[in-house]
Amino acid sequence: MSRTVSCSIDLNSPGKDAGYLLIGNSTNNSGWATYQVPIIKIANGDGPTMLVLGGNHGDEYEGQIAASALSRELEVNHVRGRIIIIPCLSQDASRAGNRLWPNGANFNRSFPGKEDGALNEKLAHYISTEIFPICDGVLDMHSGGRSMYFIPSSNMVWVGDLDLRKEMIKNMLAWNTNVHMIGAEQSGTNPNSLLPGEAVRQGISVSTGEFGGSGYTTPTTMKNIKAGLENFLRTFGVLEGKSMTRKELGLEPALILDARNPKGFVLASGAGIYENCVRLGSDVQAGDLVGKIHDFDHPDVDPSEVYAHISGVVNLIRGFPPVTTGDVVCVVTPKFASVEEMERVAG
Repeated sequence: MSRTVSCSIDLNSPGKDAGYLLIGNSTNNSGWATYQVPIIKIANGDGPTMLVLGGNHGDEYEGQIAASALSRELEVNHVRGRIIIIPCLSQDASRAGNRLWPNGANFNRSFPGKEDGALNEKLAHYISTEIFPICDGVLDMHSGGRSMYFIPSSNMVWVGDLDLRKEMIKNMLAWNTNVHMIGAEQSGTNPNSLLPGEAVRQGISVSTGEFGGSGYTTPTTMKNIKAGLENFLRTFGVLEGKSMTRKELGLEPALILDARNPKGFVLASGAGIYENCVRLGSDVQAGDLVGKIHDFDHPDVDPSEVYAHISGVVNLIRGFPPVTTGDVVCVVTPKFASVEEMERVAG
C-alpha cells in the first residue's frame, strides 16, 4: 500500500466513477499541497481489466484526446470487465506544451519509480505497484510530440516470452492501422525504465502506438486512433461488439516495420535548422539524402547533408526544424508484408 499516493475512487467496485490519484506534495506557494491526476473506472461483471493511458509525454495529444473521449462516451453496459483510464499522465507538461515534466523528468524513463522520490517517480511507483498488478493489459498511446512526426502506427516491443509475444501481436494488429511497428526505442535507453518495459517485466500484455506528432492533431489521425482504440478494446474482450479485421473491412494487409536496428536512427551531425528532404512513408536506400542542416549564422556556407544508413521506409521525420548535434531527425525501418516474414528474414 502506497504511503504517498492514494486513489479517490474504488477501482474494485462496479459501475462508473471519476476521481483523482492524489500525490502528497509541497511547493513554494503551498507548504501542504496535493498533486491530482484524473482517473476514470468503468466496471461491469466478469472480464479482463484494461488500463488505457494517454499523455505519457506532455506534448503528445492524440492519445490524451482519445482517452478523454473514451472516458466520457463509455457507459457501464458497454464494458465486459473493467477499463481504467488515465487520460493524461503528465499534466503540467501537457498544459505547457512540453514533452518533459517541470523538473526535467521524462515520465517514460521513471519506472519502476520510487515511493519517496519526485512527483513523477511517486506516480510511476504507484502505477507499477498498485495498478499494473490488477490489470490484464496496458495500452500506452503515444505520438511524435512537438519534435517528431511518425507514420501513424500501432506498436509493440519484441518480447522473449513467446506466449506473451503472440498475445501482443494480436493486440497490435487489432488497431487496423496501415502500418504496424516492432520496437521504436533508440539505443542508449534502458528498457526497464520505460512504462511498457515495467509492464512486460510483470508479464502483462502491453500495446503502444505512435499516432502522428508535431504537437498537433488532424481529423484523420483522430479518426484513426479512436476507431483503432475501439476495435482494440473489442479484440481484447473488454468492450461489447464484434471486432473487425482489415480483411473484413476490405483493406489491404498492413505493412510491418522493423525498428529494432539502431542504424535506422539518423542523427543531426551539427546544430542548425533542419530541412526534411524525404516524405514520410517514402522508400529510401542506404546512402540516400534524407535531410539538410542549414547554418543561419553563416548563410554563405553550404548546408550539411544527412544520409540514411540503411534501406527501408521513412517512418519518422523531424517535426521541429531547430536541431542540435545528436537529435534524431529521421528513422528508416525495413518493411515486411507480415510479422511471419519479418521473423523469417530478420529474426
